[in-house]
Parts: sequence; C-alpha cells; structure tokens
Amino acid sequence: MVQRFRDRIKWLKGRQVQSDPLVKVAGVPSKQEVDGCLEALLQQGIQAEVRQDTDISGFELWAPASQEAQARLCLGLSGHSVIRLPRQRPAAKGKR
Repeated sequence: MVQRFRDRIKWLKGRQVQSDPLVKVAGVPSKQEVDGCLEALLQQGIQAEVRQDTDISGFELWAPASQEAQARLCLGLSGHSVIRLPRQRPAAKGKR
C-alpha cells in the first residue's frame, strides 16, 4: 500500500500543471450563436476556444480560468459561482 502511495506521488510530481487552464464557461446550441459569443469575448480581450459537444449536438466555450468570471459576465451569465463579494456584517443588537 505504501508503494502504491509513493508511485502515485511520483506520477503527480511528473505531470506538468498548466498555469492557467481552460474552463468551460458556456454551452451554446448553434454555430450562429457560437460566432456571436466568440466575437463578444474577443472584443473583451478574452481568447476563447470552441469545442463541439457530440453528446448534445451543441458547442462549448472554454476560456482561461483567470478570466472565467469576466467571460461569464460578458456572455450575460451570472458569474455568481466565481465572483466573490465581501459581505457586510450585520450590526450588533443594541449598538448604533
């Protein structure tokens, strides 16, 4: 068991890790919509990649992880899962 663990660590250390991997930011059903989305992303300076999803006969838009929130907002998606906003703490009762 220890040897398996050591082999796994060795394998993980040997892998090259991308500094800014691509993440899927949107799914698009048609080629026409893909072209519009790509144009909007390029205007914002985001280099996106299109991949065809053969399971649903649609397309996927992939962007660098560092620009995920910007890409989602540019496409009109919420970006809620990637945008972190500081929360204000409620005032303590009795203090003003």
